[in-house]
Amino acid sequence: LEIAKKNAFFLEKNMLKPDGSLFHNYKDGKATINGYLEDYATLIDAYISLYEVTLNTKWLTLSKNLTDTALYHFFDINSKMFFFTSDKDTKLIARKMEVEDNVIPSSNSMMAKNLFKLSHFYDNKHYSTTSKQMLSNMTKNIQNYGSAYSNWLDLYINFTERYFEVAINGKEAHQRLKEINQHYIPNKLIVGSTIESNLPLLESRFVEGKTFIYVCENKTCQLPTEKTEQAIEQLKATFK
Repeated sequence: LEIAKKNAFFLEKNMLKPDGSLFHNYKDGKATINGYLEDYATLIDAYISLYEVTLNTKWLTLSKNLTDTALYHFFDINSKMFFFTSDKDTKLIARKMEVEDNVIPSSNSMMAKNLFKLSHFYDNKHYSTTSKQMLSNMTKNIQNYGSAYSNWLDLYINFTERYFEVAINGKEAHQRLKEINQHYIPNKLIVGSTIESNLPLLESRFVEGKTFIYVCENKTCQLPTEKTEQAIEQLKATFK
């Protein structure tokens, strides 16, 4: 975790431009070349993951800012997909769109998943609609050659099956988070804070001297519990 945070701070300091866009390359103390979509997609994903294990909203805010920058400079309103290069780069005869998941997931599938997650964190309908439209665009490709679109299929499961938001609020939030993370629950995201928070899933849920865990689905939450075991049981009960 310490290595992850060190990398995250380095990238923020050296690869993030004042206007919110990214550099692609770093060598001999100098960052060069405008970032490509894969740079945005992977860094957004990394910052979201870092937030979910640290509960430091700095990383979630950065992921949202990078997403908004990508939507502005890479998104094609006609195809409802992202170009690989930004509109700040030299004009090409044709701007390609990367959609197949190969050795690493495609930049478009990663962006679609990022938008899906951020739509839950920020209760942002535009993010959700865009993610769903991107997935819909890939339907024929997935049907014809499913193994080349594994990351898209992972997103498909999140839309079609049950997906949970686990909200933890209180002074022992970090300890409760560690306990929850002992269990493999792939169809969830974590949001949490040790103090009052204005994030939609945490708003008005802070109680002084208490640490409550809320298991939610589509912004509808079960009764809060102070015990990690009960929260895990609430999640497991959904699969029975």
